[in-house]
Amino acid sequence: MANENLFQKVTQINGQLRAFGREAVQEIKMMKDGEVIGQVRYGYKPQYVFDTVNNVLQPENWRYEVVSKEIFDTQAVIEVKLFIRLNDEWLCKGSQTGQMQIIKKNVGDAYKGAITDALQKCFSLLSIGSDAYKGLLKDVYLAGNRSLDSRQQPPVQQSAQPPVQKQPAENTKTNQAQPDSINLPKIAGVDYQRKNGMVVAVGKVYEKRDLLKSAGFKWDKSDKSWIKQVLVQ
Repeated sequence: MANENLFQKVTQINGQLRAFGREAVQEIKMMKDGEVIGQVRYGYKPQYVFDTVNNVLQPENWRYEVVSKEIFDTQAVIEVKLFIRLNDEWLCKGSQTGQMQIIKKNVGDAYKGAITDALQKCFSLLSIGSDAYKGLLKDVYLAGNRSLDSRQQPPVQQSAQPPVQKQPAENTKTNQAQPDSINLPKIAGVDYQRKNGMVVAVGKVYEKRDLLKSAGFKWDKSDKSWIKQVLVQ
């Protein structure tokens, strides 16, 4: 009975994750000296997984324990056990190890990131987020990118008067800021959008938050985004 109930819960979680579409999917790639190394993967963003698990299981019905932790000069490595309660019985599928790079000696963020990585792996043992390791999220991510771009671009208005003189072409993607034109940094995996006189960084902003900070971006708690005010001539 417990296994049948767990299967139903996992099916419900996966259904809700799929319903989010592209917004819940992230591109995962390793960078070295500005170049991609290894294979590019696609997975669910951790916060979407945790929020969906909380919604279906309820927070009081799952927990984790840190089995071991190692903090190295450049990396935190944490081993975690995940427990799920079904019919007043706590189930555990074993432990998983997560890791996270330490950036600018911020051990706290690396510690939390390693736990998140380990929990994601524990969830995968229960088939939660199974579309990720089945390789089904690449098309969701890429198709979502194309549809998002088409929604963000306003229709181009045809001028009633022919141009008197050839002028530099304007960017018709008013929601998409061009880094070169407004001196925004070129950061791998990060794009920019205009919003209410601000520039919003989108994409792999969590991984690149230190670079964004150094470029003058600030975290907006209300919109949960990295923003910067710029003067565009």
